Amino acid sequence: MDHSYRKEKIAISTIGKERFWLGVAAGVVAAVAIALFFNYSRELLRMLTSRLSDLIVLPKAELVLTNFFFCLLSAVLGLSVTIGIWMQNKKHHRKRDRFFKHLANNQTQLVFWFTLLAVARLGSILPFVLFATPGYDNHFNLLETHWLLFVLIPAVVYMQSWFTVRLVYGAKGWMLRAIPLCFTVALLLQLTTTVNPEKLNALYNSIFEDANSFIDSERIRAQTLYDITFDDETITKLKQQHTVGAAKQIQAVKRAFSKKQAVALDTLLLQKIMIRNYKVAGEVIYFYSTMDNWPYANPEEVLQQLTYFNVDDNETSELIAIIQEMIALVNTPELFGGNIQSLSETEKRRYYGARYNIPRSISKALIAVRKQLLEDPRYSEFHAILPPVMRPI
Repeated sequence: MDHSYRKEKIAISTIGKERFWLGVAAGVVAAVAIALFFNYSRELLRMLTSRLSDLIVLPKAELVLTNFFFCLLSAVLGLSVTIGIWMQNKKHHRKRDRFFKHLANNQTQLVFWFTLLAVARLGSILPFVLFATPGYDNHFNLLETHWLLFVLIPAVVYMQSWFTVRLVYGAKGWMLRAIPLCFTVALLLQLTTTVNPEKLNALYNSIFEDANSFIDSERIRAQTLYDITFDDETITKLKQQHTVGAAKQIQAVKRAFSKKQAVALDTLLLQKIMIRNYKVAGEVIYFYSTMDNWPYANPEEVLQQLTYFNVDDNETSELIAIIQEMIALVNTPELFGGNIQSLSETEKRRYYGARYNIPRSISKALIAVRKQLLEDPRYSEFHAILPPVMRPI
């Protein structure tokens, strides 16, 4: 019986011992390099997009799954490199083996580069076009809406790498044994090459440390004094700068003051925090004093709220504190040159807002409201904490 048309079983001896280990070594090096590329690129893109929008912070479960996907993809791409080198051996058992090996090598390289470039392309377009857009608030969650992609991409690369190998060799056994091996390599890559995102998170949070510290202290104060508990989602939105959720939170608080009814104490606390940290909703028209640039309650609305409460109510002290924060904001002192650069990010935002964006009508209203409070003996205990409005009108 003529065995010249039968495929021989793939083995180290058929590939060549030196070529086999060269392929394994090249595949491991490629897998490590690709995993490092994916991980450091992710952190670099997160850092760049945080300059225009809020820092992208994935939940822990999503972060683990995303990291494993990139490590598994790195492992199967490393396997493609290994197979490409194996298929360059010159031992041909059948007449068409030369052609099939050449085909396998070319197709493996095509799958390798196409997958790498496609993932890199998608991974760079989404951050710059979508994630870096002010207002982005996890509108497009790939892992949630297109989770099947994260399964199919490594699977297709793996199967395609072995497809042309099986034109030359009987490789079913190796193909099945390589599956747990790829998962093992992926787990090792996840343990050794994954970049800790908390380093960038901590660096980003340090930029807004003063604002976040005030939010945290007010959260504790609300729980201690008033038995008010703010949930994590509310606090997260308070700490965000550009997301749609943060903007809607500011707008909701402003609307609460515009209604002819008493505002809840927790909403008063949120308003005070927003004014202290000078949080703005949506787009600010810089260097233009307009009411569109005042996303908070008007001083007259705060004064109206005082009529709904007794002088000794907790709400009254918080409403006075809101007036106090408004006065402190418009009274932000003038600075020059290098002094401005020494300010924190929140202080800079307050400084430029007070100088160029806060409407003149707010200063006039604050002067009138302060005068009414000083003339009302019921609020005498608060007179000392209401300084004059210094901003020219």
